[in-house]
Amino acid sequence: MNPALLSLVFLLIGLVVGFLAQRSRMCFVAGFRDWILVRDTELLTGLFAFLATVWVLTSVLGSLGMLHRGVPVYGHAAAELGTVPWGSLPTGVGRFFWSSLGGGFLVGVFSVIAGGCVMRQHVLCAQGDRNALLYLAGFYGAVAVYYGLLSRFFGWVYG
Repeated sequence: MNPALLSLVFLLIGLVVGFLAQRSRMCFVAGFRDWILVRDTELLTGLFAFLATVWVLTSVLGSLGMLHRGVPVYGHAAAELGTVPWGSLPTGVGRFFWSSLGGGFLVGVFSVIAGGCVMRQHVLCAQGDRNALLYLAGFYGAVAVYYGLLSRFFGWVYG
């Protein structure tokens, strides 16, 4: 497919998703927060709508043969093809899994402290919220530090 056309398609998809996220105030972290603190389920319904959409799209795309099933492989394990049973995960994949799980946990913790998930912080930043801008600067700065500096120390993650 033409790269320019593909870029325009993804730009259009991003604009639609961004518009819907801004108008619906979609935020999974805030949905759980509101439900736990005040039993308000308004934002939590967005999570269920998201899960239902993913379920339907995954079913449709899977039946059309457009999805790849299995555990993604990274680093030296990329030479192995197909799915890998959990009991025999290559060392690099297992470490990548645990480091990704730890990173996801930290993103969740900082999102709770900031009062919203990463998607919501993007929407707030686009609306001019300076705290969201600082959150995103720290988020993308941490990604750059991890991949640029820490991956040298933790090269075993990528094989």
